[in-house]
Parts: sequence; C-alpha cells; structure tokens
Amino acid sequence: MSAEGRPGEVARAAGRGATAFARLRALTPERVRTWFYSDAASAAVAWFAAVVVLVAVLGWFFVLSPYGAPASPVYAEF
Repeated sequence: MSAEGRPGEVARAAGRGATAFARLRALTPERVRTWFYSDAASAAVAWFAAVVVLVAVLGWFFVLSPYGAPASPVYAEF
C-alpha cells in the first residue's frame, strides 16, 4: 500500500508523534523501496554494498579502534 493514497500520511510522518519507521517511509519514495527489494541485479549490488559497509564498520570498531578494547584498571596508569 502506498502512502500517496492516504491524505496526511506525509504530514503525520513529519510530526512528533510519528514512529521512526514512518519517518523513514516518508523520506524514501515508493519506487526506490520497490527497486531495493526487487530481484534486479543492481538491487543485489546495492544490498552487497550495504553489507560490505556494515561489516567494515564492525571490523573497524572491533579491530582498528580502541573503542572495542576492554577497559584497563585505573591503577595501571600509575
């Protein structure tokens, strides 16, 4: 069901009481969502790119950044 058929859907999505999912639906056009969830080769490339980016962020967090390291005891500094 598309949001164009419902009056006030976009206005309600932009308001305070809207959920995050409703705001996201208002930002992405119906044809983009249809393409992204289709069986097209370009959509598969887009999904692959999204997965690579997410894995890269996790790899950076746990391997390269100090944020994933366990905290050292306070007395280790002295």
